[in-house]
Amino acid sequence: MSTRADYTVEEWEAIRRTPSQAVVAVEQASKSSFLGRRRERKATEKGFKQAIEQFSGLELLEAIVAASEEEGRLIDALRASDEPMIDTAIESARAARRAINAKGSREEAEAFANAVIQTCERVAEASGERGEDRTISHAEGLLLKRIGEALGIAGYEPPNVNWVGLAPVRKDL
Repeated sequence: MSTRADYTVEEWEAIRRTPSQAVVAVEQASKSSFLGRRRERKATEKGFKQAIEQFSGLELLEAIVAASEEEGRLIDALRASDEPMIDTAIESARAARRAINAKGSREEAEAFANAVIQTCERVAEASGERGEDRTISHAEGLLLKRIGEALGIAGYEPPNVNWVGLAPVRKDL
């Protein structure tokens, strides 16, 4: 098992920033109404909390939890900046995966990847496009697939094949 001390500053930053950047990228992938954005923010909080409970006992994830106050500020800063997060989130996820694969256990790598992707799925499903629960936009589905691949989740498919919309809103997907 690895701890925060096992990683360089750059590696730890990639690990720490990946969940926040991925969530904000999913939020940005498809426009949501005011109510949809509120549901996405609540889903972020619930997703992180659920992931923490599910993967408790792993030192790496506990170190990320210990930085949760920083995490909240980071998410708020990313949302406020309006900087496109899609490419940044994908690269950060790849860097985090490389670092954890090199210095952590397979269990830690899988737990980290699952915690991030499950939280992103909750956010994508939360906005409720067209008032339908658990329906994600095409753009969100494509982004979830890219995040899953970047995290090293073999054969990952987004949770809902009945996507809403025909084409991504964002050209960088």
